[in-house]
Amino acid sequence: MNGIIALQILGGVLLLLVGGEWVVRGASRLAIAAKLSPLFVGLTVVSLGTSAPEMAVSFATALRGQADITIGNVVGSNLFNMLMIVGFSALFAPLPVDKQITRFDVPVMIAATIAMMLASWNGIISRWDGIGLILIMIAYFAISYRLGKLAGEDAIPDDLELPDPLKEATESLGRRVAVILWQLVLLSAGVAALVFGCELFVDGAVSMARILGVSELVIGLTIVSAGTSLPELVTSVAATIKGERGIAIGNAVGSTTLNIVAVLGITSVIAPSGLNVAPEIMGLDMPLMVIAAMLSWVLYRTGRTIVRWEGMLMIVLYCGYVGYLLQTSGAFG
Repeated sequence: MNGIIALQILGGVLLLLVGGEWVVRGASRLAIAAKLSPLFVGLTVVSLGTSAPEMAVSFATALRGQADITIGNVVGSNLFNMLMIVGFSALFAPLPVDKQITRFDVPVMIAATIAMMLASWNGIISRWDGIGLILIMIAYFAISYRLGKLAGEDAIPDDLELPDPLKEATESLGRRVAVILWQLVLLSAGVAALVFGCELFVDGAVSMARILGVSELVIGLTIVSAGTSLPELVTSVAATIKGERGIAIGNAVGSTTLNIVAVLGITSVIAPSGLNVAPEIMGLDMPLMVIAAMLSWVLYRTGRTIVRWEGMLMIVLYCGYVGYLLQTSGAFG
């Protein structure tokens, strides 16, 4: 039995590594072929793919009426995205911050975070609240596409030497479309590997934790909440190592925004009677999510680069938050 669990964990890790490599490779080449900025691809295409575990968990729990898990998944994943993913990626290399991030994407992320808190104030996120979030998502995608197209055209001059066979493929519309489609296939395969790898890893880790006698509360606060964010973490770190740092930071910011406007928006619409919000989450977790979003904006503007000490600060803040939750829940006895 323990051998099967170990194989689950190992298989999950391998799929996560392979999936992260494919996602970054497909996304970076897709950006070149489609003449879009890597930042836009990270904010939208990659973010949608790596948010698949959060979407799956939230949809399933919303349909079962388990609103606490749905909302807790969104809040917990967002805190992990803003603090752990950006912080951990910055340990490998400094992360330059594009002006678009501080002028548009992070303000939208902060606005979406505040909108979620306001919608939760009366104790329920209704279907009308969800429709409003979905409309924000549509507007966000439209504006991001326009900005990404302009940035992509400026960043890729006509005389740029593209790697073969990419240069030849972009010379004609037909070949360019073929390249885009192939990179989408690679990107989709990478996302699928991330999703299945995440599922294997989380299932194996939860089983191992239960054998070791770890409580359900500790499992939920650590393994499951962080587990659904593993695709974002692996993709951002892989992008940082490969030098695609626009994808790395764009993935973290984009996933945070999409968890609210897409995941929460759609789940509150499909839930039988909206999503009930527990008072406990309004006291600490949701205000902390707003503070983390604002802190991100301040750090991104400071020198327009996330350096290692700032990454360490983010990691310490997240670990402190989890430690506080474990301590107050009595997990340490």
